[in-house]
Amino acid sequence: MAEPGRIPVPLRLCRGCRRFVRIENEACDFCGADLAALEAAHAGDVAALHAAMDALRAAMAAHAAPLPEREGSGVGES
Repeated sequence: MAEPGRIPVPLRLCRGCRRFVRIENEACDFCGADLAALEAAHAGDVAALHAAMDALRAAMAAHAAPLPEREGSGVGES
């Protein structure tokens, strides 16, 4: 646990090995990967996933049809 009054070192996640490294590092201390390149690739992957989700939502909305009314459903009948 950190000492009281001590400010923790800022860290960032290595997208290669999923370990935390100092924010000022250009390469991961553990796997040696280029942190900026991995972050850029991750951002591209996230953008592609969001685009796929938007396309799926649009396709589902375009094919959604209202349910037909059924006789004798019991709603509002006496």
